[in-house]
Amino acid sequence: MTPKRSLSPLVLRSPRPSPVVGAVAAVLAVAVETIAIYPLANVAPVVSLGVVYLIGVVAIATYWGIRLGFATALLSALAYNYFHLPPVGRLTLADNRNWVGLASFLVVAAATGLVADLARARAEEADRRRREADLATEMAHTLLAGADLQAALAVMAQRLAAAIGASSAAIELAAVDDDERRLGFPLRDGERVIGTLTLPATFAGDRDRIVGRIVPALQSVLAAALQRAELQAEVIETASLRRNDELKTALLRSVSHDLRTPLTAILSAAATLDPERPDAEQVGEVRDVVLAAATRLAGLVEKLLDLSRLQSGASEQHVEAYSLEEVIAEAVEHVGAETELVRVSLDEDLPLLEGDSGQLERAFANLIENAVRYSGGKPVSIRARAVAGRVRVRIVDQGPGIRPGELERIFMPFYRSPGQPASHQGAGLGLAIAKGFIEVNGGRISVESLPGQGTSFVIEFPLGAATPRQGAPA
Repeated sequence: MTPKRSLSPLVLRSPRPSPVVGAVAAVLAVAVETIAIYPLANVAPVVSLGVVYLIGVVAIATYWGIRLGFATALLSALAYNYFHLPPVGRLTLADNRNWVGLASFLVVAAATGLVADLARARAEEADRRRREADLATEMAHTLLAGADLQAALAVMAQRLAAAIGASSAAIELAAVDDDERRLGFPLRDGERVIGTLTLPATFAGDRDRIVGRIVPALQSVLAAALQRAELQAEVIETASLRRNDELKTALLRSVSHDLRTPLTAILSAAATLDPERPDAEQVGEVRDVVLAAATRLAGLVEKLLDLSRLQSGASEQHVEAYSLEEVIAEAVEHVGAETELVRVSLDEDLPLLEGDSGQLERAFANLIENAVRYSGGKPVSIRARAVAGRVRVRIVDQGPGIRPGELERIFMPFYRSPGQPASHQGAGLGLAIAKGFIEVNGGRISVESLPGQGTSFVIEFPLGAATPRQGAPA
């Protein structure tokens, strides 16, 4: 933090002018005061007008120090003696009592200059302490308010360098020894070294000030910042562990139910078979039950694997140009819904997009299956068109809609809406997987819904990676 320099010469904290300028100012001040005494002698005794010279003495001592102030006092005494005390024009005094007065004037002038110089020194010290207090406040704000401690340390090092007049500075979170290039000032938290303030080896500033004032303030703030960073890391880790525990609990609850149901169906169906005299009709029924249960079980396992790959970032992608029309057609076929329940309307000039068509087919299948399930036998519409540099797909159902409080939760793994049909016992993974696959392929998904007015899922893909169809203008 660079200290602000005052523009007014009457401020004690302003920088001292050159000594040469001070000498010239002293001579001019004595000359002006000597001349000013002539008219004043008409209204007051000359022997009492020596106080006029104190003005210059105080001013010179204040801005140039006690040495030049004392020289000004001596010069004032000589001028006072030579020009105004009889015999005028000589450096002798006709009245011995004037020697006492002149000596008293010199002592008073010197004392006044000393007081003025001390006042300036105190003002400079007060200003230095104020700047150090401001610097400490800024250190606390910079190091404790930012999320990135390393970036905050770099910024604070620059401010410190400017404040102490160093060409550069660095704050390192390790012990650094002095060498031919830099000076190291250790920062401690008790007996433990938590960092080092390093300055160039050529630094010619006040090192005692660095050790006695800057380092204690910096190490206190740095210790607090490190403790804060540790607490934040613990909070994040705790939140992550809690979230993992919640997911594990939901996974166990979901899997224990959704695995048990098809397994129970398989076991029950198998138990009805007569191993000695199997009936063809009975075998057919058991076969249908086993296939349905196994298919449901395989779907659940596939979804669990998809979710695991997405959350671990291990989902393999096969990026290629694909037709959105073909992906949606395969998704509709995969769902197996009746033709009249899914109405598809796509623009004819949609370009080819780039991504993993297999992942997107599963994402759209989950969304379409969800829409058909909640639409209550009413048609589900799928529309797609290019708009504002993006391809936008809308999947709209005519179901009961989603309450506002649930909109932010429906994409959470294992979340099941309280209003889902009793006939459906899904694991709550479809929408989470759909969102994951769409996002890893560069898209985004949102939901629009009002209770009683259906739900609309909006999927968008950027056209930046689009590939024009053959025969279509580029």
